Amino acid sequence: MINKKIADIFQEIADILEIQDENVFRIRSYQKAALTIGNLASDLEEMHKKNPKSIKEISGIGEDLYNKIVEIIKTGKCEMHQNLLEHFPPGLLDMLRLRGIGPKKVKLLYTNLGVKDLKELEKAAMAGKVRDLPGMGEKSEREILKSIDDVQRYSKRTPLYDAVQDADEIIKYMKENKFVKRIEYAGSLRRRQETIGDIDILVCTSHKDNTPKNIKTIMDHFIKYHYTEKILAHGPTKSSTILESGIQVDLRVLDEKTYGAALHYFTGSKAHNIKIRDMAKKKGLKVNEYGVFKGSKLVGGAKEEDVFKAVGLPYIIPEIRNDDGEIEAALKGELPKSIELKDIRGDLHMHTNETDGALDIDTMVKGMYETGYEYIAITDHSKTSTMVNGLNEKRLLKQMKKIDDLNKKYKGIAGADNREFHILKGSEVDILPDGSLDYSNEILAQMDIFPASVHSRFNMSEAQMTERIIKAMRNPHMKILGHPTGRLINRREPYKVDMEAIIDAAIEYGVALELNSQPYRLDLNDMYLRLAKKKGAKIVINTDAHHTSQLAYMQYGIYIARRGWLEKNDVLNTLPFEKLFNYWKKNGAK
Repeated sequence: MINKKIADIFQEIADILEIQDENVFRIRSYQKAALTIGNLASDLEEMHKKNPKSIKEISGIGEDLYNKIVEIIKTGKCEMHQNLLEHFPPGLLDMLRLRGIGPKKVKLLYTNLGVKDLKELEKAAMAGKVRDLPGMGEKSEREILKSIDDVQRYSKRTPLYDAVQDADEIIKYMKENKFVKRIEYAGSLRRRQETIGDIDILVCTSHKDNTPKNIKTIMDHFIKYHYTEKILAHGPTKSSTILESGIQVDLRVLDEKTYGAALHYFTGSKAHNIKIRDMAKKKGLKVNEYGVFKGSKLVGGAKEEDVFKAVGLPYIIPEIRNDDGEIEAALKGELPKSIELKDIRGDLHMHTNETDGALDIDTMVKGMYETGYEYIAITDHSKTSTMVNGLNEKRLLKQMKKIDDLNKKYKGIAGADNREFHILKGSEVDILPDGSLDYSNEILAQMDIFPASVHSRFNMSEAQMTERIIKAMRNPHMKILGHPTGRLINRREPYKVDMEAIIDAAIEYGVALELNSQPYRLDLNDMYLRLAKKKGAKIVINTDAHHTSQLAYMQYGIYIARRGWLEKNDVLNTLPFEKLFNYWKKNGAK
């Protein structure tokens, strides 16, 4: 959590400095530091405890930034940041959350219209005052109003990734209390929904330790968590707080004899629980958060499995407890054998600093090798993505030659480790508005594999976007459709597209649909994954990593895959290297 806090502070400093027209190099140093720290795998607070000087070894962190990092770790604040905020309307930073609004446009709006927050900007846009500003127009004005509406709608929900980070940190902290025997989060977070309302945490004491005095120490420990902003309730068995991140956390302490029943109950969903309770009633039982009862006698509840066993069901994983067919499938013995992280053999979408990645190709490949994967694909952006320094043909071919050299190097290393490791040549190729791909077929033919993605003209009609993508899939070299709906969770709606038609075309042309594991994409969603599985389309789960620390995003793809009922056989990058490419030889477009 400290990494995110420091990264956010540095990004806000950069944004304020840019709005104030400060030195561009100073601005870039804070932007780069924010990106580096946001992508960092190691916790800065832990690094500082073990060896403060190790922070100075991070790329781009000089003495001044180091001092500010230490200041935030020790005090929770940065004096420079606080001074900037004192002389700066805070609402201007909220305006930066809008799609297409950067520091320069914020300054334009503030200087010309005097708008200081989202409310004033909305009022100005509705009055038609934005369209007359340089570089704006009626279309920009409409987009601003739509984006304000989206921000207001999304602000009540926290993305899964952010909630998991908060919950994991709290659990780590709570385990410091000696009376905490078991602790887990429940609710929509445990069901791995894309966005979370609040965090429910259940603590279990041992039966002998379940005394009011011991429980009070747990509750007192909880409310002293150092990222707590506000205490909402501090009771004998339940307490609630608001974290600095804005999310509410509810913590309950339970006896070990009923912990499993409570975990099932508070995991939900509500509709799933109602159906379980109805099944229990028909068997003369009562199921609730306090256990499984026969009359007034407690007959189960220490484990979640007790609840399912009581109603004649096998264990159902939390991700599919939505009363969406899981109970009927369980009764028929047709539950999916859900995919697991260990099933993944390779990652086919990632970026280096040749485009918008943070690390060079050698470092990315080394990080991927250390995951134990059999194969990876380097897929930097194609030439039309000029904003991220997309590769022209000359730079792409040079990178391909580098990959050939790396394959020779790792053949020796992998051989010594008694394993296979293949580095594939590719690109994340733009699907252009007319449905053509961003490189010629001659260049595409030299790639081993590539995801093709839509990165522009999101406002096309559903029919136009659908035809655009299907035309691209007809290209015989295309094997993967990248992040198929283009959505960014809590930031950008998916573009309009007929996903059923896309799934049908993917099957016809042998194109796999990507489940992009970037935490703010998670694209495809669970609903479309179930449809794809039902129809027989194949999926690849990729990280779209821009840093080695983001290789861990694969777990989030697995979460959504499990929500979509996917099994190992539905996902192509669970295949060994040779079988993966044999699949495309047999099923690809001719």
